[in-house]
Amino acid sequence: MVVTRLVTCYGFAMQVIARRTLKEFWARHPPAEGPIRAWFAVAAKARCADQAEIKRQFGGTVDFMGDNRVIFDLGGNKYRLIVHVSYTFGRVLVKFIGTHAEYDRIDPKTVSWRKK
Repeated sequence: MVVTRLVTCYGFAMQVIARRTLKEFWARHPPAEGPIRAWFAVAAKARCADQAEIKRQFGGTVDFMGDNRVIFDLGGNKYRLIVHVSYTFGRVLVKFIGTHAEYDRIDPKTVSWRKK
């Protein structure tokens, strides 16, 4: 018996999960609102993105890690955003948003947005 894995690429825009986390961050750091909203506008309109498409849209402000994690430099590298991208389901899950100094104190491979 042969089992094939079917991966469907839907034609819908990416769903950004945990937008509230982004809003809470810019409420504490008002200068971050513009860069975060700009990132959100592009990410929410992306269609079935892969790493090459993300790199094309965001250029040098993006780095890739294992487990489909993507790190974005926002606001002239003042803020860092870590997301997990599900290319198959068209979802972006916010794992971390913080200042560059806060980013330096976390492990980007294991950080999670959930409050403990």
